[in-house]
Order: sequence, then C-alpha cells, then structure tokens
Amino acid sequence: MKAKGFAGQYQDEPLVAADFEGLGVTRTDTKKVFRILRNDEIKAALKADARSLPSINRLSAIPDEEIPAGNTHTVQASGYGYTGYGQLMNDRQALLFGTLAHEIRSCFELMTKSGVSSEYATVLSALASGTMVRALRYATRGAILRAHGKPDGSKQNRVQIDHIFRNESKLAFEFDYFEAGIGNGPGTWAGLTDTGLAPLAAHLRGLSGKPAKIRRANAMALPYRDGSVDAVVCDPPYYDMIEYADASDFYYVWLRRALLTIQPDLFSENIGTVVAPRLQNKDDEIIVRRVYNGGVKHDRDFYELSLARAFGEARRVLRPDGHLVVVFGHSDPEAWKRLLAALHAAGFVVTSSWPSRSESTKTGVASIKVTVTSGCRVAPQNRPVATAAQVDREVTEVVKSAVREWEKDGLAFTDQLMASIGRGMEVYGRYSKILKPDGTEAELDRYLTLSRVAVRDAMALKLDEISLETFDKRTRFAVFWQRLNGLTTVPKGEARFLAQADSLNFDEVRTRLLTEGNRGFKLRLDPPESVSADSSTFEVARAMAGAWDEGGTEAVAGVIAAEFAANDPHLWAVVGDMVSQLPANDRVAKALTAIQRNAQAISSLAQRVSETSMPDATQLTFAHLLEESS
Repeated sequence: MKAKGFAGQYQDEPLVAADFEGLGVTRTDTKKVFRILRNDEIKAALKADARSLPSINRLSAIPDEEIPAGNTHTVQASGYGYTGYGQLMNDRQALLFGTLAHEIRSCFELMTKSGVSSEYATVLSALASGTMVRALRYATRGAILRAHGKPDGSKQNRVQIDHIFRNESKLAFEFDYFEAGIGNGPGTWAGLTDTGLAPLAAHLRGLSGKPAKIRRANAMALPYRDGSVDAVVCDPPYYDMIEYADASDFYYVWLRRALLTIQPDLFSENIGTVVAPRLQNKDDEIIVRRVYNGGVKHDRDFYELSLARAFGEARRVLRPDGHLVVVFGHSDPEAWKRLLAALHAAGFVVTSSWPSRSESTKTGVASIKVTVTSGCRVAPQNRPVATAAQVDREVTEVVKSAVREWEKDGLAFTDQLMASIGRGMEVYGRYSKILKPDGTEAELDRYLTLSRVAVRDAMALKLDEISLETFDKRTRFAVFWQRLNGLTTVPKGEARFLAQADSLNFDEVRTRLLTEGNRGFKLRLDPPESVSADSSTFEVARAMAGAWDEGGTEAVAGVIAAEFAANDPHLWAVVGDMVSQLPANDRVAKALTAIQRNAQAISSLAQRVSETSMPDATQLTFAHLLEESS
C-alpha cells in the first residue's frame, strides 16, 4: 500500500457531503445530513487547480518544501508517499488556502495604499494569518470525523471535523478524511473568524493594567542585562516527547505564503539549516530527536547541556532574590534526571513544588496527565553537609506526608509518582553535599528513585490482605508494574527505575519479566519455559495460566507441586491480583479465572502430586508436567 503512494498511484475521490439541515443560515442550524455527492459536484471538486495562483517573489503559491527524510513519526503522511507539505491536502483544499494567502497579501497592499499605517495593516494581516492557521488545523488528510455523545441518546449526539494532531506531537494521516466547506459552520473561514474575534473583543472591553513588551529570543542567549529580572517562568521542552519545530513546519510553510512580503524578516532565505534550508532552523531546539537525519545531533547529552545553558542564562539575568519557576512533566525518570541535572549545573535548587493537571494525550507511550511546577532559587552559599542516611529519612518522610495530601486531593497513583520528584528535590537542595558511608557523594538518581519508592510504600499495597513487601522482589516488580502500567508499553527509563526500586538487575528483569519492542517494554504474561526454585511467584502464576490452556486442572496442579505448597497464600493472592488487573477478555485472565473456580480441586491434586516421587532435576518443564499429570 505504501509503495503505491511513493509511486504516485493514489487518487483523491470525493465520497459524501454533510449538509446543514437548515442550510446553516443561523447558529442553531447545526444538524448535519449526510448524502452521496452528485456527479456534477464530483466533477466540480476534481476540477480544482491551484496552479493558476501567482507565485510570491519566486515562491510557489502552494508549498513545495520537502518533508525531511525519516520524519514519518511526526508527519505521518510522509510515510505514505506524500513527501512535500503541499501534498498533505487535496487540490481543492490547496486552492482554498493558496487563495487565502494571496488575499491576505492583497488586503495588506490595499490597506497601505488607502492610508492605513503599515504597523496596523501588519497586525491585521497577522490576525488573518492566525485564522488561516486555525483553519489548517482542520484541513488535511489527517482530519477525521469526531463523534460526540452516546448511542442511547443520554448525551448530545453530534459530529465535527477533528483536528489533525495526535497527542500534541504528530500530524495524523488517514485515507478517509473530511474537509470543511467554504461557507458557514465549524472549520470554515466565517466560523473561525467569529470564534477568534469574540475573545479578542472581550479582552479589549476589559482592558486594564500596563502594556507588556514581548520579545522573541533564544533561551540560551537572553537579551537582558545581568541581574535585571525578578522572575523567569519556563515550560521546557518535554525531552523526546514532542519535536515542536517539525510538527509546526506545516504551519510555517503556509504562513510564509501569507506574510513573506509583509514580515520578510521572519522568513529570510538563510533561516534554515543544511538539512532543511527552507524550513525552520532547529539547531538550537532543546529536545531529544528520535531520528538523526544530519546536522546538529540532538541526543540526551545535547538536551542536558543546552538546558544547563538556558538555566545559566536565567541565573545571569535574575536579581539575587529572583525566582525561577519550571513547569515540567514526563513519565520517564531519565527525562527528570536530565532536567534536574541541568538545574543543578546552573546553580539552582528546588525550594517548592506542586502538581497540577494540565495536558493529556490520547495515545502514545509518554502520556502527560499531571505536570509538576517547581519553584527554584540560586543555591545558597553556606548550605550544610549531610549524610545519605539522614537525607534518605527526610526524603521518605516528606514524600509520605505529601502522599496523604495528594490522596485527599484525589491525585492518581501514577501522578503521585511524578509529583514526588519535586518534593524529593526540595530536600536534596537543602544540602551542599550528601555523603555516603564510603565518603563519596550520593547521586541525584538515588533521590529520584527513593522519592518514588516512598510513594509506593506509603500506598501500602496489599494483595488479598497480604503486604506487597512480603513477596519476592521479582513478584513485587511485576505486581507494581501491572498496577501502574497495565498492558501498556513503558519507556526503558521507567522500566529501569521500577527494577531499581527493588534492587533488581535490569538485564535479568528484561528477559524474565518483560518483552521489548520499538517503543519500550511490556510485562510478560506468557508462560515461562520452566519453573524452578528460583522462579518468582508471578512467574509460577504465568506458568499456571499456560498449563491450564494445555492440560487443565491436572497440569496446573503439577506446576504448583513443583515448588509451592498447594495452599500457598502468596501464590493465590498473585493469581487473584492478576485476574483483577487484566481485562476480562484477556487469555491469561480467562485461564486464571478458571483456575480460581477450580482452586480446591487443583490444591488437592497438587498435594497428591507433591507426595509422589518426583525427578531429581532442579527444573520441571511443561512437557514433563503434562506427562506426569496424565
């Protein structure tokens, strides 16, 4: 299918139209009626041709800039043969937006010729271009139909064109998509103009206070004097989650068509890079790029060093009593480690922190539900030295106390794990050095892990009234993982943290308990190859599920008899927990549910099997178990 796209064999074909029942004359005419297009409408739609539009100073009317190679994870259509930004929409949409860009430039010329000041005409042109960008958000091959309501009518049922972004970072692609018309209604120029002007008018009516000056500059080279700023508030890039400039290049190439002759300084010929000379310059973008396609290498070290430079600039411009406020959220502890190391390198310490609900993503590995706002100050000169044991106790006490507050506020377990990092860093920043018994300094990682472990301990997780801490380490790891992540994929950094929390060797965990994919790790639920004295309770439970599918009660009894007492409460508690955490239709959940129903019979059989002579081998394979049980 993708090969056909790269061979230019795709063809756009209009299929259906959605009309307003009342022709959309008033705002109450919102009911839509779907119908098949007439032949004359199809012919008219396919006749659209944007090649008639004039160029702009040798710049094509429709974007011909190429999407950088290897960018399929951000601009998804580029993985299906649409290699240029102008190809992200059909010909009719391209003609519409090319015409809008042309009219914005024409209106600017008309205004200035009529005596309107160039400054005012520029502002109005920028406002119109912003409206065009909002229309672009609902106007490509990624704009699917979004349905609201419920089939039973208990909520308002309606449909609309959805925006083109998936989880704030990807321009979606679909073979079937919707486009807004050129009349009235959501997503049209008229509709977007109304919704855009209303808040602006409300703001102007309630205007008060003093005017502000806004400057655009590089965070690593702030245009302010030393010691001249009271506060710096920043929301740093979220590590490897969003490639901001790549995701916004689609807007950039269209804004270039609208504003090139009006604000040429924004679109100079040398603004890009060797890799993408006609797109935004990304050399100083402080992110971790997932794909390297030449130029500056945006890896983890680049991210940390660049953040440290930016925080160093913040320290330079702040007054001695100034505040730095950092808003950040990421599920991967490695991202937090890099951020906090950059703060430390710039001479800041965290003095306060609090979680707040902000962004949420629909899909993807690193979903942000809560961000942490951290207040920072320049580290005092005369901070005391402390022992690691002392700071360990303080961090644990502070985080456990915070958990009680978060519980009252209804903060979810996963969100508490993220929020705990800020509280732990408040304690960490009180000391100039934290010394371990051997005289070396305690690493930052120690307190990232300890903060999150304190949340887990404060939750006092229990399985069938048995404390989680009484289970073996690998079972604790697996149970906690399942409670925290379910069946979702987890980044390597998060997986490594969970292993560290129980002092486990990650290389052992990744083979025995996890499966690895392109995006991270998932918990293994398939039966292990064998069970032995070294098997964790969780692995034995997996073996039981596999044995049930192979040989029913007898096979399960053979697994239990190999290494466990027939009525071991820890084993049956793990079985029960897995059933409660897994989806009801999951294969393993079904097997374990059946095992629970037959628990008494299985325990009796296991007792009999354990009393018979067994092989002297240290491991019992499934094949042998099935042979013995038969």
